[in-house]
Amino acid sequence: MKKIKDKKRILYEKTEFSEAVSGALDKSRIMKDVEMFCRLDRYTGSRDGEEAAERIAERMEELGIPVEREKYQVYRSLPGAASLRVQGDSIEAAVPLTPYVYSGTAKDLEAELVFDRTSAAGGCSQREQRARMAGFSGKLVLTYENSFSFACEAKRAGALGVLTIWHADLAHHGTLGGVWGTPEPEDLVWHYPGIPFAEIGKSAGEELQKRLESGPLTVRLSIEMCQGIVSSTMPVARIQGRSEKFVLVSGHYDSWYEGATDNGVANAAMMELARVFQENRERLERSVVFAWWSGHSDGRYAGSAWYYDHHWEELKENCVAHINMDICGCKGSDVVGFQTSMLEGADFDREFLRGFNEGEPDPPVSMTRFADQTFWGADIPFAIMPKFIKKDHEMFYWWHTREDTFDKVDPEVALRDTRVIGELAAFFANCGKLPADMSGFVDFMESRLRAIEERLGGDFDLSPVWPVLGRLREAVMDLEASMEGQENTDDAILETAGELARITYTASSPYHQDPAVKAPVFSGLAMAEGLTRENTEEEYYLAVQTRFVRQRNRLTGQMKQVLEICRRWTARWENQEGNM
Repeated sequence: MKKIKDKKRILYEKTEFSEAVSGALDKSRIMKDVEMFCRLDRYTGSRDGEEAAERIAERMEELGIPVEREKYQVYRSLPGAASLRVQGDSIEAAVPLTPYVYSGTAKDLEAELVFDRTSAAGGCSQREQRARMAGFSGKLVLTYENSFSFACEAKRAGALGVLTIWHADLAHHGTLGGVWGTPEPEDLVWHYPGIPFAEIGKSAGEELQKRLESGPLTVRLSIEMCQGIVSSTMPVARIQGRSEKFVLVSGHYDSWYEGATDNGVANAAMMELARVFQENRERLERSVVFAWWSGHSDGRYAGSAWYYDHHWEELKENCVAHINMDICGCKGSDVVGFQTSMLEGADFDREFLRGFNEGEPDPPVSMTRFADQTFWGADIPFAIMPKFIKKDHEMFYWWHTREDTFDKVDPEVALRDTRVIGELAAFFANCGKLPADMSGFVDFMESRLRAIEERLGGDFDLSPVWPVLGRLREAVMDLEASMEGQENTDDAILETAGELARITYTASSPYHQDPAVKAPVFSGLAMAEGLTRENTEEEYYLAVQTRFVRQRNRLTGQMKQVLEICRRWTARWENQEGNM
C-alpha cells in the first residue's frame, strides 16, 4: 500500500456565482406566487392540484426553460368525515376526528373503548408488547401511538380501530401507509393495515382517558375515506449546464388545505430559483433540475418514487446531489440547520450555515427516511434538507392543519430560505470538485456501528465488519490522496461516496424502496438492539437473528465492492501520473 497523504478538505466558500444567484432573487415575486398557491387546495390529482402543476409548467415555459409534464398514476388516499360518539351520554355529541391517510373505514362501529396505558408510560419489550396487544382484541384503542407498525400489530391482535391523541387541539393530518410510493402486489396485502385509524385532539383525548379511569365506555366510530387511483402531473424543469451531471432541487406541491409553509413557499422559491439559474445558465458547469412532486402527503412519496423508477439510469449516472425543500418561510424561524447524508462533512456544513445563523450553528443531523428522501438507491452521495426552525426546536404548530395559511409566512424568512437553497445549488453546480469527505464518512459509519454494537446481546455479532471497515478506510484515504490535483472526479465520487451512502441508509436493493417507516442508520442491524432471549419471543428472536446476519453479509460484501472501486480509481490515476 502506498503512503497515505494528508487530505485537503473542501470547505464551503461563497463565490461570485453564488452571490449573483442570491442577489438576483426577488422577494415580491416569491410572495406573489405563494399567495397564488394558497388559493389552490393542491391535493394530488385534484382540479386545484393539476392547476398548480400547470401554472408551474407555464411559468417555466414563459422563462424559456425546458419543462416536462411528467404524468403518472398514483394510489391516493384522502380522509373524509369522521366522528366518535360516546354511548349513554345524555347528549350524545359527536367528537370530531381526523382520519389518517390510508386509514380503514367504519360506519357506526360500536365497541368498547380501552386506553393503551403503555403508550403514556413509555416503551416495552417485544415479549411485553404481545401481552399489551392481547388486551386490544375486539376493542377500539385510545393511545398516544401513531405509527404504521403499531397499527399493524393492533390489527393482527384483533383491535377494531385506533384513536391516537395529538399533542394539540388541532385537526392534524398523519399517515398510516407503510409503502414508499406506489405499491407492488405484496404491498397491497401486507403493508396497508386497513384498520380504522384517526387522530383526536389533545383535550378530547385526555377527557376520554380520564373517563375511562371511572369505568368502561362504549363508543360508536365512523370514518369515511376516499381512496383509489388518480392521474397526476409533475413539472420537471432543466437548466442545462456544460455537463450532463446535475443537481436535483425538489419539493412537493401537494399540500393540506392552503399549505402556505408546507409547501407553498418552497414551490414559489423553486420557481424563482429556476428563473435566476436560467438567467445565469451560461455560467453553469453542471446542470440544475427542478422537480415539483405530487403524492407526497396523500400518496406517501408516490411522485418522487415514480420519478425514481422511471429515471433511474439518468439519476444513477448523472445526479450528484439532491437538495429538498419542505416547510419554509415560517414566521418565527430564526435557525437554519441541516439534515444531511453527512458526506460533505461537518466542517463544510458549519462554514455554510455560519452565513445564515447568529452565532455558531447547530451541528448537522444525519438524514432519516422521510420527506421524499427517495433517491438513495441511485448512489447519489449528497442529500441535504435544510431545516428552517426555531431556537427551541419546537415544530410550527400549524403543520398539516387548516392553520397553515398565508399569514404564517414571513417574507424575509421566505427570502432567506430561498437564498439557502440557491447558494447550495450554486455551489454543487459549479464547484470544481465535489466536497466528498469519504474518510470522514467512514468514521461516521463506524461510530454508528459501534453504538449499535454496544446495545447488542451475545447472539448478535458485528466482529466480521471491523476488518473490512479498516481496509475500506485505507482504500478510501488512498483514493482521496490520489484525487488531489485531478480533474473530472465526479464519476469516482458517485461510484464510491454514492455507494457508501446507499449501504448506510438503505436495507434493500437499488431497485426497490425500503418501507415508509421511521428507521435509524443501518436499520437492518439496529433492529437487534436491546433484544435478549428473555425479553423476546422465540420466533421473533430467530427472525431478527436471520435478518441481522443477512444485513451484516450485505454490509461487508458491499464494503468490499467499494474497496475495489477505490483501488481501481487510485490505480488509474497513479498510472496517469507515472506516464507523464
